[in-house]
Amino acid sequence: MSENLKIVPAGAGSGKTYKIEKTLAQWVEDGVVDPGRILAVTFTEAAASELKSRIRSELMSRGRIEEALQIDRAYVGTIHALGQRLLTEHAFAAGRSTKSRLLTEEERELLIRLETSRCVALKPVMKNLKQFGYEWSWTNGRSAEDSFRADLLKTVDILRGLGQRGHSPTILTSVVAGLVEGYGSCVKDGAVLTTTLHQAAKSLLADHPQSLSSQVSSKAAKTDFARDFVNLRRAANSDDLRWDWSLWQKLRALRQTKRRSPTPDGYDDCAQAVMDAADELVRHPGPLSDCKQHITALVTGAQEVLSAYDTAKRRGGLIDYADMIVETEALLRTNPEVLNAVVSEIDCVVIDEFQDTNPVQFSLLWRLAKNAKRAMIVGDTKQSIMGFQGADARLAAALQSSHPDNIDPLDKNWRSDPRIMNLVNTMSPALFSEGYDPLEPKRVETGVTAIEVIALPRTWADRKAHAADCVADRIAALINENEMVRDKQSKELRSVRPADVAVLCYTSKNCSKMASALRARGIPVRIQASGWLESPAIRAARAALAYVSDPGDVYAAMLWMTLGPPRMALEGAMKLALDGSLAEGVALEPLRALHSRAETTPLGDLVAQVI
Repeated sequence: MSENLKIVPAGAGSGKTYKIEKTLAQWVEDGVVDPGRILAVTFTEAAASELKSRIRSELMSRGRIEEALQIDRAYVGTIHALGQRLLTEHAFAAGRSTKSRLLTEEERELLIRLETSRCVALKPVMKNLKQFGYEWSWTNGRSAEDSFRADLLKTVDILRGLGQRGHSPTILTSVVAGLVEGYGSCVKDGAVLTTTLHQAAKSLLADHPQSLSSQVSSKAAKTDFARDFVNLRRAANSDDLRWDWSLWQKLRALRQTKRRSPTPDGYDDCAQAVMDAADELVRHPGPLSDCKQHITALVTGAQEVLSAYDTAKRRGGLIDYADMIVETEALLRTNPEVLNAVVSEIDCVVIDEFQDTNPVQFSLLWRLAKNAKRAMIVGDTKQSIMGFQGADARLAAALQSSHPDNIDPLDKNWRSDPRIMNLVNTMSPALFSEGYDPLEPKRVETGVTAIEVIALPRTWADRKAHAADCVADRIAALINENEMVRDKQSKELRSVRPADVAVLCYTSKNCSKMASALRARGIPVRIQASGWLESPAIRAARAALAYVSDPGDVYAAMLWMTLGPPRMALEGAMKLALDGSLAEGVALEPLRALHSRAETTPLGDLVAQVI
């Protein structure tokens, strides 16, 4: 296997797809790979479609017409589609139905919410969410419960990304051990530190019982002193210091005398005493205790929810996207006959974007690659962007370290102007501590501006208000003033078109603002947005149709009860579902009445009746 393994580190614009298509075409031309026995895995459907098209075109350009036609028999697709295919083909070995239904995101969330409501391990945190940092967010409108549930779902996804190891109790042991080690030393009893801070806050208020905000003219000083006064009163007149570590943190940075905002005599000394006492937070055992309780609840709760969730799915013949990977990996790992059957059907394995694999994806793909006759693994650890989904670029880096003789890096850049690459090559050694291999620019300079900076207003409020307009104005100028770019196909300079421009924003909200600003200037925009199918009314109608088709579909019933005309609170619908009385509700009776006519009624008429 070793001599037939290629590991290709490929930086941005280095021609990785070109490398893949040329290598595969050469293997086919040499007769060592049958075009219909290629297994190529990408991470998006669009990338899979492009790769298959380019392999076919390359074979045709070499006069291999028959082989080009056989490419349609090859498997070129996403890792999730691969997992679903293998689970379907080997359903009995996997202990699954051959027709497992894929859960929608809404159904998945409802099912996990049901299991969360039963989870005992989460109770210690859920009974006092504020103590563990969960509050209403004015930024995104999330409640404390929503934020906690989001963290739980992230933990569930991370554990699922670890495969079977995600269920092991040793996960929590190692996490807590790392937490304790990273926290550092602390005193055994934090009560003395709490009392000291409490007394310091009382002393300051005894000497200065009124807020200093009315005694200063600066707007910033008024805001700071008003905030400090509120926090000092909480510290002095409540027991919040016993658990509210954010309050301690705020008391570590009280405002004192500044050139334009002097304080009364003695205030600075009292404030310094409070800050000195609050600085002892770093030695207080309370935050560490809360952290341990928090992480214990999240991990054990996620494991409990995950176990119950998996049981419920199997009982209902359901599957979700993570199952396609987790169960396929377990099947190939525990069943050598299935692994051998899969490997016997392929001549080579090609894996793109390997740096974005999580542990269970890595295990699945590497198990196939190391057992195949030929394998090519392409990726760049510096382009790993899927960490929020559990991807770990260290896995790809470890693979390179263990197979140094199989590394065939791409060291040229065919995409960017040399001036851009000079900037990237200059900055990157400082950005990547593990080392950076520069890419040699191969494009010819365009002669026009390659990099520019738009200077936005200085204050945050002005930037927020005007950033979209500033950027949209500049894009409009690029298009209207016929700025030049290099055409990707002809390689010749031509005027900028709207389709040449990509705008990256931090949030979907900012993307929407940018799109509106561009449209206002007559520039066509393509942006992903929630559409007709995702509107509450249509989701309710779809759930109603699903329930008419199958009155035993609890998830459809809950969706319709919460999104449809009944407008029942989710907690109420969940309670009815847990009690087993959801289907008996009067609100569902009109839909149940349609069930008997569903098979004989034309679909258009049935939809009209449901609506």
